[in-house]
Amino acid sequence: MQGIPSITLFGASVALGSFLGWQYLKRVKMSPTLVGLHLVAGAAGIETMVMLRGELPEGVAAGAGGIGNIAAILLVAAMLTGFLTPLIAQKRPRKVGSTALAVHFGAGLLGYLLLLAWLAGLPAPVL
Repeated sequence: MQGIPSITLFGASVALGSFLGWQYLKRVKMSPTLVGLHLVAGAAGIETMVMLRGELPEGVAAGAGGIGNIAAILLVAAMLTGFLTPLIAQKRPRKVGSTALAVHFGAGLLGYLLLLAWLAGLPAPVL
């Protein structure tokens, strides 16, 4: 399956993000190393998704409908909201930060689920 690297990287990012979100809810200080790994896994997942779209035959990417495009937009939006959350939440960290992280979580999870649906609809590679 062509999408295994994307599934693996985004799966790792989702797992780390879920753990970090649980720590946030419990008001435990987050490890900068885990935050960095979450960021790197998400960025690498977006890169693998872009590379996958580039190597698909002409009509296949469009034939899967807009699911792949919507997944990409949601995953990029999740990355941007993840970057912007610390900047947005400087004055009222808990109230504004919680809302921004909820948007980050929702966009990331929906993007990951749409990515899985898009990859399930791709044809098997010809060896």
